[in-house]
Amino acid sequence: MEPVWNDMDDLIGKVLAGEGSMQEEDAVRQWARQSDSNRKYYEQVKLIFERAANTPADIEFDAEAAWSKVRQKMESGRVIPIWKTKPAAYNLMLRIAASSVILIGITYWIYQVTAPPLQTLAVASDQVTLQDTLPDGSTAFLNKKSELKYEFNPRAKTRKVMLKGEAYFTVKHEEEKPFVIEADEVLVRDIGTEFNLKAYPDQDTIEIIVTQGEVQFYTLKDPGLTLQAGDKAIYSKRTRQFYRIEKPDTNALAYKTKIFSFNNTDLQSVVTLLNDVYNSKIKLGNEKLYHCRLTANFKEDNATIIAEVIAETMGLTLTKKDDEIILDGEGCNQ
Repeated sequence: MEPVWNDMDDLIGKVLAGEGSMQEEDAVRQWARQSDSNRKYYEQVKLIFERAANTPADIEFDAEAAWSKVRQKMESGRVIPIWKTKPAAYNLMLRIAASSVILIGITYWIYQVTAPPLQTLAVASDQVTLQDTLPDGSTAFLNKKSELKYEFNPRAKTRKVMLKGEAYFTVKHEEEKPFVIEADEVLVRDIGTEFNLKAYPDQDTIEIIVTQGEVQFYTLKDPGLTLQAGDKAIYSKRTRQFYRIEKPDTNALAYKTKIFSFNNTDLQSVVTLLNDVYNSKIKLGNEKLYHCRLTANFKEDNATIIAEVIAETMGLTLTKKDDEIILDGEGCNQ
């Protein structure tokens, strides 16, 4: 289970004290980069911590001189209780320090009790796509076998999404509340945007297509790319490099739009995409059909109708057997 940072102040203190894990250190660095106010806050806390750590706490005593004075008083028959040797100012400092500790404790307790709670949401899809509205008014359309976790921290004013799988986001942009998506080691920062992010854990690449606005596509160690509407890019987990894609796949959003555009596409690829989007079982009757080419556009939420149009267009036969749709024929009518 992945950790959830419920209190950034506690996490910063843990990291500055040298007790944080690498993941916790990355989380603090990422949070500090999300806005200027976060960065300034972190730098202030770090400065206070470093000054406190460098303040000399050791006091040197002249033990021999002190013992000589005590011995003289004992020989004279006068023994002065140690507590009477403390100056009044020292006692006053102790009382002030004790009061300060109590005040800080009470203030922290009140802050914890009255602080607004985190807003969270978890959404997961299995064999069907799913659309949901996030607590901030943004929307996410999840492809199959995808999941996301949303968290809004009112104290830090950050909106964070952790994605596994694929989703199309329509982000409600708020300048003072950064919207950042974590997908494996990659981060996507919204700058008023609609985009599709594909990040399945078992795949080597993370892909993004921006349809509106602008995003930053980066990691904690690489500033990455700034992408605008119409841009597509991928990140290779193996090489840890970002790449722009000049000619994006026109069917990359078909799982959401149900719009297909095939341009001299081999029939095997056509069938594979249709089955993936519709959970259908369209099959080609023989290997001769695998490399037949299809040029056509479809906008239809029904795999059977699309298969019938393909059969008519290419001179194929269509047979239905249980839940299977079989396209067959001797060749291709180009």
